[in-house]
Amino acid sequence: MILLGYPNWWASIPMPIATFLESYDFSGKTILPFCSHGGGRFCQSLTAIAKLAPQAIVAPGLSVHYSGGSRLPDDIRNWLIQNNVQTLKQY
Repeated sequence: MILLGYPNWWASIPMPIATFLESYDFSGKTILPFCSHGGGRFCQSLTAIAKLAPQAIVAPGLSVHYSGGSRLPDDIRNWLIQNNVQTLKQY
């Protein structure tokens, strides 16, 4: 499982992320994308990831508007649970 974080740049992934995806074999891997944005959400970034890592499964992503607001910790926790990623309990 690969957690892939990036900012939404001009409606897609940044070039360093594209280079990373082109450089490795993601066969059989699950990619969990998350991106920050100023209003564009994922735009074409999920399509770009799927094209650059065609043998990977692209799981439901998490898009974060600017700093994410006060709900960000809950949004992250729920996204991780939705994707069966174990989270640490907060004390």
